[in-house]
Amino acid sequence: MLLNNLYTIQKLAESDNQIQVMVNLMADHAIFEGHFPGQPVLPGVCMMEMIAEITGYYLQKSFRISGSPLIKFLRMIDPKKNPLVHFEIKFQPAEEIVFTNGMIFFGTDIFMKFQLTLVPEAST
Repeated sequence: MLLNNLYTIQKLAESDNQIQVMVNLMADHAIFEGHFPGQPVLPGVCMMEMIAEITGYYLQKSFRISGSPLIKFLRMIDPKKNPLVHFEIKFQPAEEIVFTNGMIFFGTDIFMKFQLTLVPEAST
């Protein structure tokens, strides 16, 4: 789980099947030492996992990604230059599946646009 390890939720606002979340990236996290040395970049797989975690945090369920009809990385997120980023997640629950779409951005800089299909995490 990346929440409270790689990032923290600073602010969460909700409206009809949409959440707006501001997160603070922990720029000193070890992942940035290897991705990439001297030029830290938030890995795309971490962005995708953050979307699943934030949606789960809001819906009070644990999700995993089962599909990604659209993933478009537009800019790199450098945690030293952009420690705060915004997630706009629109979601549509259907039975056990949750369809999401939205973007990760800060100001006018859009880092990622996405559509993800989430399913409940298997119990262990």
